[in-house]
Amino acid sequence: MSGIFTRIRAFWAKPRVRIVFWAALTGLLMGVSGAGLPLEDYLRTLRWMSRTQPAGGDIVVVLQDSRTLIELGVNDTTHGNDADAITHLFRAGAKRVYFGRSFSTPGAPQDDAKFLAALKAHRGKVILGAAVDSNGQMGNYAAKIPLPAYREYAGMASVLVKHRPLNLTVKLPYSSGSPVGQIPSISASIAGVTRGPEDLYFPDFSIAVGSYPTLSYIDVIRGRLDPGAVRGKDVLIVPAAVAFNDIHSIPGQELSAPGGYFHAIGADTLRRGIPREYRWFPAYLLVLIVIVSGLGRGRVLDAYRFTGLVAVLGAAPFLLDLVSIQIEVVPAFCVALVAVIRMRTLDRVEEAGETNTGSGLPSVQALRNSTDLSARILVALKIRNYGGIIGSFAEHVEAQLAKEIVRRIRISDESVLIYHEGGMFVWLSSIRSSFDLFENLEGLHRIVQNGIQVGGIDIDLSFNCGIDSEFDRALSSRVASAMQAAEEAVRSDELVCQHDGRKQEAQWEISLLTSLDRAIDNGEVWVAYQPKLDLRSNRITGAEALVRWTHPDRGPIGPDKFIRIAEEFHRIERITRFVINDAVRVAVELERSGYEMTMSVNISAQLLRNAGLPGMISEILAVHGLSPNRLILEITETDRLDRSSRTFQMLQRLVQSGLRLSIDDFGTGNATIDYLRYLPASEVKIDKTFVSSMEGSKEDLLLVQSIIEMAHSLDRVVVAEGVETAQALELLENLGCDLVQGYHVSRPVPFRDFLSFVSGRRARLIG
Repeated sequence: MSGIFTRIRAFWAKPRVRIVFWAALTGLLMGVSGAGLPLEDYLRTLRWMSRTQPAGGDIVVVLQDSRTLIELGVNDTTHGNDADAITHLFRAGAKRVYFGRSFSTPGAPQDDAKFLAALKAHRGKVILGAAVDSNGQMGNYAAKIPLPAYREYAGMASVLVKHRPLNLTVKLPYSSGSPVGQIPSISASIAGVTRGPEDLYFPDFSIAVGSYPTLSYIDVIRGRLDPGAVRGKDVLIVPAAVAFNDIHSIPGQELSAPGGYFHAIGADTLRRGIPREYRWFPAYLLVLIVIVSGLGRGRVLDAYRFTGLVAVLGAAPFLLDLVSIQIEVVPAFCVALVAVIRMRTLDRVEEAGETNTGSGLPSVQALRNSTDLSARILVALKIRNYGGIIGSFAEHVEAQLAKEIVRRIRISDESVLIYHEGGMFVWLSSIRSSFDLFENLEGLHRIVQNGIQVGGIDIDLSFNCGIDSEFDRALSSRVASAMQAAEEAVRSDELVCQHDGRKQEAQWEISLLTSLDRAIDNGEVWVAYQPKLDLRSNRITGAEALVRWTHPDRGPIGPDKFIRIAEEFHRIERITRFVINDAVRVAVELERSGYEMTMSVNISAQLLRNAGLPGMISEILAVHGLSPNRLILEITETDRLDRSSRTFQMLQRLVQSGLRLSIDDFGTGNATIDYLRYLPASEVKIDKTFVSSMEGSKEDLLLVQSIIEMAHSLDRVVVAEGVETAQALELLENLGCDLVQGYHVSRPVPFRDFLSFVSGRRARLIG
């Protein structure tokens, strides 16, 4: 079983497999959700516009138009008028007469009598409309049906129309439900088609409205019509005057016409063949098969295949429309588009990864992508402060510097291919012995110490090396080991460090990030809260939120360890989001319990360079409904912070959004009165090393006193960390410190314990 999972993981690790997955998922969601329907309808209207055709000629439309109402001097026609229309139409030889409006209410008695007489005279040849009742059941249900007296002699048909999203087009039902059971739609009745009410179809709007023979209702009821115009034909009488409010845009024809034309076009559509609709899945599946077939060739979609797919997706619906087959192509097009965009991006990344653009040397990424084995020692050489050296030149000199470094490497290790990434140079050494390689690197170090001249300027270089000689591992794995060993050499200030795969702790750190993500999800990572005591009121007025990790096997893992690694691999944002979210949630819960407190959260200096930080915090505050001034962001002081830095600008943005800033660990860096004066912080936290030692050290006591006085002179609140004894608390109170936190007040505890502590303390104060 583990072997199967291993193969699945290896398969998923391939970037192009993931491209196919996300492209397929995008298309699937587009199809299932119907998000692409407006675009489908727009494409459908374009196809109708491109192939305009005439009507069949077997349907005549009679318009109850404005001219009719004007000549009659009324706002609507009567059932007596309808009786005259029926009489004259059948006298002229009409086959059937359809009314595209409801007859659910009676007219004047004399008109109804006349109308019933006309229906009796032509029993079963007149079909009356049934419409939806806005006060009753909606959907495909015609609640407004003709009166029972009319239904005894006349047929009945639904005039219902289903408008699509954004009203770009319509679909018609074959039949509709009604109080007397299932009834056909007008179009299905004219065409003689019988289907269930759950089925809908698109009328073929390529049939031009203007091609239907048309008569005015006033001419019909006055007998002014040519019998040849209606003989043997179905006649559809529809409301057409503006007063009837039944004028609609006709899809694909750029004109407006009475809604009755929907039914006329629908009837002609059904007479030419019942449309078959296969929706989005066939095209989606076809495109997916084409994309998957490209995986074996290492490409998801090349330019020719993508162009071909787009051509097919564009032409297929047009050709299928000609044989009454309709498909949807937007989800399929989305699959192809997502696949080609992401594949092109991947191609560019891979191409860029093959060569370092700054130096022109092969990129280290080429080694990372290699699954080959090699019996040669892998060397990683890290130039200290490489970025600072490059940045000190006005013009771009990275290629010259890299060339000089490579030339010196090849003095004793000839013809090696050297890979470059930032300040790291990596190569497979031709020197077989580790001892000889160590001596070679020492000699290289002496050569480089003499300086390198670039652009006429002498540059002093210093480097450290890491080597990997585990020949049974793929190069993709070994390059990370060698580079990690080089970083370790920098930290330990050794010239060379050799990777030792037997160090279990090193392996644990490598997997730490993956474990950390999982730990956040399953609750192993949690937030502890350490109270902040206000010395003036003797009340708990705030707390600091501190992240904790309790591993099921290793137990508690120190924050210094996993936070350092998270920062190194740029994963600190997720931890910070987790802590801020919990702290804000807790502040709101405390407020509901009657405690209005501030919450302090540590912010990594790395995260201050992330432009999305203010938005992330604002989003969390908005979700929980907490005021920004209740959240304090603790920033560790740094000598790099100046008014022109991006970090300082970020701090200003945070303060402007209503958040409060605190200078954490004050006193351990390069703190000055000017530093405090221009930094937009409202709080200063004295580092615990000074607080814990001030009882026995006069110098530390004076330092704490001076910090408090300096901060107060600039209207800053002072917090003392690490208060572990009653004597320290008393000293700080005498010095005028505002707030304290430390083990003497309380250790960092889970929120429920914190709430119990605060409640118990308030009860004692009240008592």
